[in-house]
Amino acid sequence: MMNEAFNKITLVTTEERPDLIPAFDELGAAVWPKFIGGDAAIANHWESLFSAALRRHQFLALGHDGHGNERVLATSNSIPFHWPDPDDDTSLPDEGWDAILARGIEGAAAGRRPNALSALAIVVTPDVRGSDLAERLIANMKKHAKDTGLDALVAPVRPTRKPSYPLASFADYVGWKTTDGAPFDPWLRKHWQLGAQIVKIAPRSMRVAASLEQWTVWTGLRFPVSGPYHVEGGLAPLMADRDADIGLYEEPNVWMRHRI
Repeated sequence: MMNEAFNKITLVTTEERPDLIPAFDELGAAVWPKFIGGDAAIANHWESLFSAALRRHQFLALGHDGHGNERVLATSNSIPFHWPDPDDDTSLPDEGWDAILARGIEGAAAGRRPNALSALAIVVTPDVRGSDLAERLIANMKKHAKDTGLDALVAPVRPTRKPSYPLASFADYVGWKTTDGAPFDPWLRKHWQLGAQIVKIAPRSMRVAASLEQWTVWTGLRFPVSGPYHVEGGLAPLMADRDADIGLYEEPNVWMRHRI
């Protein structure tokens, strides 16, 4: 249920409200596993989403209580990019989230004309989950892509329930269905219910490589031997190499395409 104190919702961009840019990191820190911040693409490109050229693609859902008070309830990030062959869905990169973020940032810097929009993240503050904010933000991305003159909306989707099933392979998990034929995973299902179709798995969508000491800081685990480890919030095993003193996490996502 929506918090009754904030019964009016408006969507604004960071172009309109640059003062609210810090809310993206604040909400993300409450939701994402700590190790996601070690992704090199995030370190290299995340702040560029809020550059003058890209601020209009980053949205916030503001709750208003009728007394002049407001609160950020949810955020969404997206990136326009050039898709050389939009008629071939399978041409979306296997490196998923990392690749599309880098492509969009580099394309914007070079002045390259985009023809597609990729979702990057939707974050809803925990105490208003169960509302329709996620659906509204997906619908807003579709509208935004159309209004911006882009031809497609895609998303490297991170299945939210996969960490609860660490023994299932990612491909098997993605193929699970409910009794009515919908995707089993709730976040995949949400996109599917709003018209998206699964295109393919992006097997190396996010990549985090760090020392085992850093992984201990992020996860609280110790790594006495080399091999795979399940980390809380992970969609794939962390591969620990004691000799090299490195832990490598490569996260698969699912490419989905919305027709606009």
